[in-house]
Amino acid sequence: QIACAPTLAASRLGDILATFKLRYPRSIVEVIETPPQGALALLQQQEVEFYIGPELPNLNDFQFESILDDPLMACIPTETYGGEKKLNLSDLKRFPLILLNRKTAVRGLLDRLTAAEGIELKPQYEVESAQTAVALVSSGLGVCVVPGIAISRNDERMRVVPIDHRDAHRAVGIITARGYVHHSFSEQLMNLIRTNLRELAH
Repeated sequence: QIACAPTLAASRLGDILATFKLRYPRSIVEVIETPPQGALALLQQQEVEFYIGPELPNLNDFQFESILDDPLMACIPTETYGGEKKLNLSDLKRFPLILLNRKTAVRGLLDRLTAAEGIELKPQYEVESAQTAVALVSSGLGVCVVPGIAISRNDERMRVVPIDHRDAHRAVGIITARGYVHHSFSEQLMNLIRTNLRELAH
């Protein structure tokens, strides 16, 4: 049993598990999709072996292994794209906004960055998953801000540009409970996740 951030589950986990199944045909993996805070409770109760997702503050009873630096990106509908190579936080106010809701780590990061600069963003749509946000952009409803890792394919209906802020990124990796002894299958799966996410970083 493993837990995974919904963003990663939708964009990367399929490839990882397909490779794992080829190597270990008899393996059975149960995946629980959960935002980071929910994952900590599952780790504490030993209901999952590890969590794949973004780093969290105050991980005293847990260990975080950073694998990938994941930048925040803006997705802009092609018809409203004006040739921007990047957007700063105040630029976002010009667009109808689609943001992830306040339960998500990405929204927490974006809110901290905008509050520090005295910027208030007023979204027209709030959604729970990055995939839904990207789908709404593809439909021309507005601009969304999502982690780069969530954007898994090229879509002619939108353009993707980075958010221009030195802190507009987050570490993604593996969180485990301190002192927990993993099964050998889990160790192999963690190795595969490390390899897959590092390839993504290059």
